Parts: sequence; C-alpha cells; structure tokens
Amino acid sequence: MSFFRLQHISKSYKELSILRQVNFELNSGEIFGLLGESGSGKSTLLRIAAGLIDADEGEVWIGSEKLPPASDQLIPGHPDIKIVHQDYQLSLPLTTRENINYALRFYEKTYRNERIEELLELCHLQAVADRPAKLLSGGEKQRTAIARALAEEARVLLLDEPFAHLDLPNRRRLSDTLRELTTQSDLACLFVTHDAQDALSLCHQMAVLKEGELLQKDTPEAIYQTPANTYIAALTGEIILIEPSFFQHYFNISAPLLDHQIVARPEHFQLSTIINTEETEWVKTMVKRVAFEGSRYKIEVLLENTLLSVYYSTPLPLESEVFIKYVAQS
Repeated sequence: MSFFRLQHISKSYKELSILRQVNFELNSGEIFGLLGESGSGKSTLLRIAAGLIDADEGEVWIGSEKLPPASDQLIPGHPDIKIVHQDYQLSLPLTTRENINYALRFYEKTYRNERIEELLELCHLQAVADRPAKLLSGGEKQRTAIARALAEEARVLLLDEPFAHLDLPNRRRLSDTLRELTTQSDLACLFVTHDAQDALSLCHQMAVLKEGELLQKDTPEAIYQTPANTYIAALTGEIILIEPSFFQHYFNISAPLLDHQIVARPEHFQLSTIINTEETEWVKTMVKRVAFEGSRYKIEVLLENTLLSVYYSTPLPLESEVFIKYVAQS
C-alpha cells in the first residue's frame, strides 16, 4: 500500500473550480513531481496535502491515518508532514544553525545539538552553519528551509516550486540533496513545479495538472515518451506537429498519432551531410537555422514549408544541403 495518498480531491473558491477529482499516491523513499503552469492549482493542492486548508471533497491519507479537516484543528497541519514554501520563511538575522534550532526549541539540548549536526551534514550545510540566513545563496536558503522542516523527523516533505529562484549549479546541488534525503531518511517527497526539466530529471513518478484536472500520471520516461495529448507533449519538451499526409509522403513510415497529428521531437530525427544513394529513407533538405545548446547544436531544416528541428553534434552552414530521416518507431 502507498504511504501518502490524495483521493478525489476537489476545491472551489466561490464559483471558480480550482481542483477536480485529483488522485495520486507515493511511497516512502520516493519523489513525486506535480507539473503544471501557473494557475493550474498546484499550490492549492500542496496546501491541502499539508493539512493547512480543507478540500471541498476528498481525503488525504498518511499510512493508515486519514488527516482530519484543517478547520477542526487548533493549529492546522500534521506533525509528520512538513511543507517548505517558495519564499523559504527563514529568520534572516539568525544563522543556519539557529534557524534549524528554532524548529527543535522544545527538545532536550543534547538531542537538539545532535539533530542539528545530523541535518547540517545531511543537507550539506556545514560550511555555512554559522552564517546569517540573509547572507546565504538561494540554494543554501532552500536547503536550510528543508533541514528545518525535517528537524522533527518528518515522514512527508512537501516543496512549493523548490527550484524557482535557483541558478543551475544550485539546482543541481538541491536535486542531489533531495535524492539523498529521500533515500537516507525514507521520506515521501512531493514537489510542485512549472518546469518540466525539474520533474523529468528528479522524480520517480510525476503527474501533469491543468486547470485543476490531473491529465496524466506515470513515470517521467512514460510521460515524456508517450504523452496523453499534445498539451502534455509541449509542456514536457520541444515538439514538432506534422500533418500525417505530409509525414507519410516524405518519410514513408508509420508513426503514432496524437490529437490527429504526428508529434515528433528533435531526437526523433537523424541528420547527415552525406548518404549512400541506395538508402531511400533519407530526404534531402536545407539548413535554415543553427542554435548552440552546450553539448549539441539544434539544426532547423526546411522541408517544403515545414521547419523540422534536429539535434546534431557540430554546426552546419546555413543554406547547406543535408539529409534527414525519421528514426523513432511506433
């Protein structure tokens, strides 16, 4: 049985429906990403999951315990569920150590000191333990907020847009920290994000939320490779929409349809500057744009009136003649 689950969650404000019959679950030691654009209902769902606000319908379970309504609690929330907000909510004059200590203020001193040292190591904060929060980087603030949330040995960690204000090195460092935390502490971790790359690269399971409705939930690989519709395909990566008749005419190969169109990604094509004339699957085309993307180049070629994007290892001259073929099979 799953450790943490939301069942049939619905929420409205006045006449506006925010969430509609949302269901998902996750296990201990697992990271679950909820991907959606602004206004999709992600943050509302996270607050319901934390027990901070009531759903109009539905239930939240942690293990075999159903969370009571937030409105029935003197202090909303659950001791085993901790939420880290997007703005960190740290006390800026206090040091990293003091911010964590505040969450343990009611515990015996020896245990408190031991737990602080454990969390500093677990979240890779030893080097900034005595630095005021106002002097920390965005990544250090985020990891301090997580350490403080875990101080009382939470079993479920909820993160609201944890990568939103971080540069690339800090995003990578936080990703590594979350992977270690979920494994070493046996946490169930749920985070919401508008960035598909964060969800695809970090999660064991993920779901896509649009206008309060859960459109698809699966592994990141399954959602990226077999999206349920073109909205999900576009949200999770670059796509090229191709009319079936056009595709069949040039590539003479079958490909899966999605919303009555063929949805291809740049990695579904292969590019070559020289071909064996006996290989009939190659189609002659012309380079129109070249963009450097670090470890590769994105080459855009014009085929009739359609631009196709392809990843390539080296730059190619504009207007040069090249050959393209479709390599992803249904």
